[in-house]
Amino acid sequence: FAVAIAIALAAAGGFGLWTVLRWLDGMREPSPASMAQLLAASVWLMGATIVLLAALGAYFWHYGKRVRAASLYPPPGARVVRDTVVLRGTAALRRGMVFQGLGVLFVLCCAGLAFVAWRFLALFSVHAA
Repeated sequence: FAVAIAIALAAAGGFGLWTVLRWLDGMREPSPASMAQLLAASVWLMGATIVLLAALGAYFWHYGKRVRAASLYPPPGARVVRDTVVLRGTAALRRGMVFQGLGVLFVLCCAGLAFVAWRFLALFSVHAA
């Protein structure tokens, strides 16, 4: 099932890349309308990245919280693909802190990307009008 999802996502990503490249080929002639359209597409792409990065950070934080609460890695009810060594006690708490640290790191990257996107929009919206 996971392989089928990975193949579907790869196919969707490939189709998306092909579509964007065709769209960019059509925008070779810089005009004010095409610049505004390119700016809007860039903002949407950055916005989608920010949302997905924030969701990934929240997921890692929550997963690390579950690991730390149970002092068990993987936490109870977690699905695993193959046989996994179960960590208990200090090792599990450390692993939970790593997951929570990654969650914080992703949210900080999300905030940084949001700031860069805001500056990008402020800088280039003047030229796209």
